[in-house]
Amino acid sequence: MLRAHREIWQPRVVRKRKTFRKILLAMEANLIYDVGMNNGDDTAYYLSRGFRVLAIEANPVFVEQCLRRFKREIGAGMLSILNIGVSDSEGTCPFWICDEHPEWSSFDRCIASRDNSNHHQITVCCRRFQSILREFGNPYYLKLDIEGNEICCLRDLPASDLPKYVSFEKTDTWATDSLTLLNDLGYTGFKLISQANYLALQYPATPEERAYERAQRVLLSRNLLLRVARRAGMRRWLERRVNRTRSRHGWIFPQGSSGPFGEDLLGKWQSYREITETLAVANSARIAKTQSVFWAEEDYSFWADFHARREE
Repeated sequence: MLRAHREIWQPRVVRKRKTFRKILLAMEANLIYDVGMNNGDDTAYYLSRGFRVLAIEANPVFVEQCLRRFKREIGAGMLSILNIGVSDSEGTCPFWICDEHPEWSSFDRCIASRDNSNHHQITVCCRRFQSILREFGNPYYLKLDIEGNEICCLRDLPASDLPKYVSFEKTDTWATDSLTLLNDLGYTGFKLISQANYLALQYPATPEERAYERAQRVLLSRNLLLRVARRAGMRRWLERRVNRTRSRHGWIFPQGSSGPFGEDLLGKWQSYREITETLAVANSARIAKTQSVFWAEEDYSFWADFHARREE
């Protein structure tokens, strides 16, 4: 009798476990981590797409702004905001607020004081990223933009349970190490996306990059006929051509936001070897001061994000 009871009970337990796992996977497939929430523009886009969002921000001023901005979404359970920093250790850490450019605020004083910007120090609570993952679960997409500390999050990713998509800001310090780390974790597709226009940097150039360059040349040309054409109404058409990469699903990405992710990105997914070669060619072109739509002509600064994709 006892054995028969076990035979009935055990399959029920297995079915319950499978059901719970399906529910958990469905929740993770609808979850995005916005690590470095800033003013909330990225969070607003993710919410507009129907995703649940865990937003993390160390700057208390941004947190207060977003608590007001997203009061309805927080109340509906679609958004949680953590006012913490992410570091390689638990506890409290000094955090530098850039007064002129709050988006430059960082644990690294050199970043917060760029261009001789006024800045001041506060103390923030910090957590290891692995503890956040344990508490809130594995996201579908992990966006990282925390001014130099992205590597702390990448190092804490568990090999057994990974986001489908990851993006992180390109830095000269950690770019290669970060790509290598994700490659070792099993990410097989990579893109380098400009944060100025959301174009994909690859060689040869994408059709979108060539169209952007043509429209920009005509828009800025000093040719008399083209200047007359612009005044006659051509300017608006050209501006739409230049700005068309800034929208997806009816959403126009504000300046400074991270933009699209996943399969909405332009360009092809490159292998680890291809993306490291792309990065090397781009760095050489910048050093040689080659003109490009990807970096500023004044100082050749290049603001971009890496995106990575993992096959299921």
